[in-house]
Amino acid sequence: MPRDARLLLFSQFFGSLPIGTLLVFFPLYMHDIGTKSILIGGLITGAGIGSSLLLMAIGPLADRFGRREFLIAGTALPTAGLCIFTMTTNTGWLVVASMLGGVGFSGGMGGGLVTATFNPMLAGLVEPRRRTLALSYAEVAWVTALGAGALLAGAPSLVAQAGILTPLAADRALFILCVISSLAATILLLPVGKERHPIKQAPGAPRHGGRRQGKLPRGLIARLAVFFTLQGLGLGMVVQLLPLWFALRFNTSAGAIAPLFSAAQLVGFPLVLLVPYLAKRFGVATLILVVAITSTVLLAGLPIATSLPLAGALFIARSGFVSMQWPAQHSFLQGAVDPKIRATVTSITLGCWSTANAVAPFFAGYLFDRKLLSLPLVLGVSCYGAAALWFLLTLRHIPLPEEQDEATSPGLMEIGVATAG
Repeated sequence: MPRDARLLLFSQFFGSLPIGTLLVFFPLYMHDIGTKSILIGGLITGAGIGSSLLLMAIGPLADRFGRREFLIAGTALPTAGLCIFTMTTNTGWLVVASMLGGVGFSGGMGGGLVTATFNPMLAGLVEPRRRTLALSYAEVAWVTALGAGALLAGAPSLVAQAGILTPLAADRALFILCVISSLAATILLLPVGKERHPIKQAPGAPRHGGRRQGKLPRGLIARLAVFFTLQGLGLGMVVQLLPLWFALRFNTSAGAIAPLFSAAQLVGFPLVLLVPYLAKRFGVATLILVVAITSTVLLAGLPIATSLPLAGALFIARSGFVSMQWPAQHSFLQGAVDPKIRATVTSITLGCWSTANAVAPFFAGYLFDRKLLSLPLVLGVSCYGAAALWFLLTLRHIPLPEEQDEATSPGLMEIGVATAG
């Protein structure tokens, strides 16, 4: 793995640590200071919309002027928002902080910049045959950071209960740790250079989308956009406010919920390492389908779970399969399009995902306030199921360059001739 790719992975870890912390801590923190569920969902929605707008605008600019500077700016931006969290509980300022970054899966405006540039840049730093491996390592960094961050989210509650700090001081100490982590992620990116390994088309392979290189394959982008939009709706309806759902459904606290969310992320660590082998053995598209269907079935068990341990076990198992799904999806997205337009296509498709998962928490919070706790989960499961079906019908058979290379390699051609004979 090149040095610059390793720096990106370490930066991914430190930049994702605050996200993992706030995914669990933010909804419960806002609930504890008297904020209604609909407003909590609205804050996440606002952060997601800011991320989506910037994400869609930045992709073409990053492809044209270079991805490195946008990646550094996006990694640094959440630091300002986290500083605001350390200083005030004023709702207006918390809205500003949420928009800057760190809140929700979309990560606010900083997350928009990072989402548009990180995967295209990492894919350009490694050889095509190592793309899925590199993106799997990125997922390892992501799930490890989210797991550690979720565990940290329970620390203020424990510290306050022990009488070491007041609840507000303990909360602010956690935000200070997040600021330090965000700064470290930014510093790690400064020595990184530009991408060096553009993907080569397989001999005789059709150009992506049937168009000249550098042109947008609109049909393919539309199909990918629908797929990621459905996934974003599922994520927004279920996962963004899931800590709050656990608290309301089972009347529990952050100290009890945090270990569940930490385990849910860390369980993916060994599973992600299987992704390169499984993708090579069965194909990236097949792997995406299998883990998507499995994770959706497990998620469907949450609304009918009768106890916290059972719901927690289903959530942990589901998260393990999702951790396998994302590196495969990222690899599929980066491999299916011309390297020259990767950031543009990423910004459009993941911009749709970000917009969908930004809008949905507002409606989920509205339903929570009306004691309809199961309905957002049912709607989210339906969206995930529709996404898997859409992928099966419209995207599964799109060839990736490295898979075409293997299919047309001399060794495989000889085996095919011998078999035919």
